[in-house]
Amino acid sequence: MLVLTRRLNQKILLPTVQVSVQVVAIKAGGVRLGIEAPPDVTILREEVPDRAAEWGPADPAALADQAPVADFRRLNHLLANRLNIDSLGLAELRRQLEAGLTADALATLAKVEEDVVMLRERMEAEVERAARPPGRRPRRALLVEDDSNERELLAGFLRTAGLDVDTAGDGADALDYLHKHGRPDVVLLDMGLPRCDGATMVRQLRRDPAYAGLKIFAVSGSMPDQFDLARGPKGVDRWFHKPINPEALLQDLNQELDCSVGCL
Repeated sequence: MLVLTRRLNQKILLPTVQVSVQVVAIKAGGVRLGIEAPPDVTILREEVPDRAAEWGPADPAALADQAPVADFRRLNHLLANRLNIDSLGLAELRRQLEAGLTADALATLAKVEEDVVMLRERMEAEVERAARPPGRRPRRALLVEDDSNERELLAGFLRTAGLDVDTAGDGADALDYLHKHGRPDVVLLDMGLPRCDGATMVRQLRRDPAYAGLKIFAVSGSMPDQFDLARGPKGVDRWFHKPINPEALLQDLNQELDCSVGCL
């Protein structure tokens, strides 16, 4: 078992499964955790049995082909069914409390709480699916960083936020990736890289018409004046100094990419 110490609002990232866990409140006798995970990752308290199969698919992608009328009927049926079950559970809970059956009441409460949590998650998934622009693909990012631990942690954070992220360990690998896989929406680039450094890679990309307008974000401990690079579409679009604030990086990244689509 890995034991980690975290302070309030600090996170633990599980990049392989695209999960992040944040401490959101600390109270006597308990800690409240906020968990971000893909819809297909089931999250349950240890004391609650896995009843996710009762609910059917919650992944927005798995629901994407539902016709609107059938989709509404399915969701309405699910909602009515679960509310009926939870109402019965609350009635049972009242009787158990009146009879002094504390242990039975706690077990019933756990089931009702789990139903409410799963119902909320399903509704959030439905809202996300409805709000997603039709046909819009996930944004692609290429993260170029020679420190493997830093590379995978940042990639995991961005994947959890919904980006499709590929990685490279240096500029040479990154250029080879681009030639084979085509252009992403953004390149996140460390400057101090082996074989082909960040500045050399930027110059090569800016000379190639195939990458015109490609967003390039420097994510580096180096200062911009150490490199003879322009700022903006002819060089580096944005510069982020390490240690970075990943939330600020994500916010600026989304703003830049939204503008690249909406500001044409």
